[in-house]
Amino acid sequence: MEGLAQINPFVVDRRSRYAVSSFTVVSEVDFKEKMKSFLKDKKFRQADHNIVAYRVKGKDGRISEYKNDGYNSPSKETGAGMMMLEIMRNKKAENLCIVVTRWYGGVHLGADRFKHVRDATVEILK
Repeated sequence: MEGLAQINPFVVDRRSRYAVSSFTVVSEVDFKEKMKSFLKDKKFRQADHNIVAYRVKGKDGRISEYKNDGYNSPSKETGAGMMMLEIMRNKKAENLCIVVTRWYGGVHLGADRFKHVRDATVEILK
């Protein structure tokens, strides 16, 4: 996919693996098409979590935002998408989608799982 940036793996913690990806988006339709393309990759499609956030600046200058705590995932990381969106706002990221992917390793990480999502989001924005 054109414009795709990835860090895979980003971190491995107690057998859970994280990756972070980003790609440009210019509309909701563009987002849906690119996510469909992104999820054609079996390893991402079958991940336990694909946490997503995007911000798009329209031609009128208005910002559209979206977040999802587990896009097409069997479970959710409640609040993780909002945390990613807040980081994107603070960094003034526009026309960008970020996907943090987690493959669960069988050990509960507690609050550390949110630290990994936050750190991955910050890193891909550098």
